[in-house]
Amino acid sequence: MADTTISVSVGQEFAVRLQATPSTGYVWEVQSLPEGIQLSGSDHEQPGGDLLPGNPVMQVFRFQARQVGEHTITLGLKRPWESSVITTHQVQVKVT
Repeated sequence: MADTTISVSVGQEFAVRLQATPSTGYVWEVQSLPEGIQLSGSDHEQPGGDLLPGNPVMQVFRFQARQVGEHTITLGLKRPWESSVITTHQVQVKVT
């Protein structure tokens, strides 16, 4: 079962926002990207005010729908130098 469901048209761009704590090393990585979806990029949205070490930020992934159908993107939260994820987030994308 997907954590998030998004409906888009072919060629449409969409974003997935997840909370991360990059100052502690925990960031989201794409674990599984179906052929019908293209990753356009990712960055962090800094919250207003003072950002203290350990405070969460929003990590934003930008994708583009390339093929009609239902596609599942899997993202994993982990430290880049560690091999295992601590949690995953699945996005079900319905492309028409």
